[in-house]
Amino acid sequence: MKLVLIVMLVINCLIGLTIFIIMSRKRKLFSDRFGMIMAMSCSGILSLVIAMILHFLLPVPLSFIIFFSALVGGAIGIFFGALVTFQSLLSGFTHGVIGSIMGTMLSAVVQNPSLCSLPPSYFMSLEQSMVTFSLFGTCLVVITISIVYYSLTV
Repeated sequence: MKLVLIVMLVINCLIGLTIFIIMSRKRKLFSDRFGMIMAMSCSGILSLVIAMILHFLLPVPLSFIIFFSALVGGAIGIFFGALVTFQSLLSGFTHGVIGSIMGTMLSAVVQNPSLCSLPPSYFMSLEQSMVTFSLFGTCLVVITISIVYYSLTV
């Protein structure tokens, strides 16, 4: 299970790095408003999924994971926001931090459903739930990045 989660983390990081390189090469082609929208969407979804997978992988307290994933999400947002303007840098940072906190909270609920007063799921084991949510998140990243890439080519 750990190997599958590590592979998912590497795939998401490679997808993020690839779209960052593509966007940095084509940054002269799009306006500030379009670049800000791309920075917000890319940083938000990437930080959500990466924070979720990091929380599944690291066996440390929740407060440390929230702080660490907020730093990672903020860095992702700054990288994507730096492609356009200062305003997009700030919006990319905030969307990255918010996405990472949402990913951490989602993974905390997947690991312990009683946090939200949900009944425990006996149909799926914890490991199966983690892999399912990681696969769903990776599919969500692929779809979002594909739409962003398509919008760059049109």
